[in-house]
Amino acid sequence: MTLPKLVKDYIDKLKELRELGKDPFIIKKFEKDADAAYVIKKFSGLEAGEETDYKVKMAGRLLSKRKHGGVIFADLKDSSGKIQLVFRKDYTDEFKVLRLVDRGDIIGVEGIVIKTKRGELSILVKSWVVLSKALRPLPDKWHGLEDIETRYRQRYVDFIMNEESRKSFILINKVLHLIRSYLNENGFIEVYTPILQPVYGGAFARPFETYHHFLEEKMYLRIAPELYLKRLLVGGFEKVYEFAPCFRNEDVDSLHNPEFIQLEFYWAYIELKDLMDFLEKMFESIVTNLVGDTKIEYQGKIIDFKRPWRRLRMVDAIKEFGGPDVEKMGDEELFKHAEELGIHEERRGEIIEKLFDCYAKDRFVNPTFVTHFPLDISPLAKKAGGYADRMELYIAGMEVANGFSELNNPIEQYKRFKEEEELRKKSDKKGLETMPMDKDYVRALEYGMPPATGVGVGLGRFFMILNDKATLREVIAFPTLAREEGIEVIPELYPEVMDWYD
Repeated sequence: MTLPKLVKDYIDKLKELRELGKDPFIIKKFEKDADAAYVIKKFSGLEAGEETDYKVKMAGRLLSKRKHGGVIFADLKDSSGKIQLVFRKDYTDEFKVLRLVDRGDIIGVEGIVIKTKRGELSILVKSWVVLSKALRPLPDKWHGLEDIETRYRQRYVDFIMNEESRKSFILINKVLHLIRSYLNENGFIEVYTPILQPVYGGAFARPFETYHHFLEEKMYLRIAPELYLKRLLVGGFEKVYEFAPCFRNEDVDSLHNPEFIQLEFYWAYIELKDLMDFLEKMFESIVTNLVGDTKIEYQGKIIDFKRPWRRLRMVDAIKEFGGPDVEKMGDEELFKHAEELGIHEERRGEIIEKLFDCYAKDRFVNPTFVTHFPLDISPLAKKAGGYADRMELYIAGMEVANGFSELNNPIEQYKRFKEEEELRKKSDKKGLETMPMDKDYVRALEYGMPPATGVGVGLGRFFMILNDKATLREVIAFPTLAREEGIEVIPELYPEVMDWYD
């Protein structure tokens, strides 16, 4: 049967349900008292052919429906799992009306727990009700959604058909709870800072712009919560964290999405090495809690989160994996070497970072801290010799965290912001990412901020690793995509239904 004919068949069945006084769309509530997982756990020991008198009320989506004589078998899926339903002509109310129920419909049932003669734990249904009528057919149950683009655009269907996708997001939920518990148990408090900001900052990124009509001024979606979290340190909070939705007007690829969740936390009175120690313990604890071991497999490679983790300077990492000794290279020699590799940047620090990406980044499988970043690309970090007291955490060749000793000198911070402004003015590079002046943040520092360290963790990439996914889109429920054109919905295909709900 073609799609238009299937849809017409579903609509005709909805019409007949309405005529029978069983319109599913007017039902507001169904009292459940059990789910699939509960029934399976409680009654797994039943013998084949055994029936109980234990009554349950369950609801979910029909994934299949098959008739054998006077019996209809169906698979019901709820948020906890899947269980078989048995409708029997001599037992089930309104058995004949079941012809109006299709695969994809959401139904509520009441019945008793049994195990069929073939050993299938089931619900023998006494009464039932359609709670929502599907007007589009689900994909083929054997192949599901095979087109990647369709899976991302219609994630709601992907979750119905692809249990692995659904389990990925259940795992993500567990990880968030573990992180939150770990931070709370270590004295951190969770906070919320502005998403709409008059001055964006905290990272090198192009922002999304908007306009506040009441205030009559341009505003920005935050690219990072950093500067507001550090204002809280000024205000006397010593340990703060936020699960922060961030927005960066950048490319979309396997490791980047314009909208993403970042964990940032800040801790007063400790130095960077203490923060790295803490991150090691936190990550090791989370992985161990999830899988019972410090080792997981990611894209065919074993990653071991057991601490201690390796730490090395960025310039040493470049040398170790075949790159030049950049500390011995003047600007002219360094820029020339970068040009030969197709690297075109305006700051010495950016070139060194790109050389690290070129020579070393992909080589780190186990968690590794890369330290001592170039100072000119770290305008919010304290100095460490001729470098910034900054680190990035790499796992499976991906940057997963970025942290540093926070610059708390308002005079030096103002000077760094001015240098960023001057660089933007004289740059030949269109859209050069620099950090704007934030005078209110400087004013906050003038009241005194304690020495502190902070870190931003790219949760999406961490989720990728834990779920063994090769792309960020697999761990974002609704990834950013171009607008889909030409969508046709049922009222447009069959205008007659518009009169049904006047």
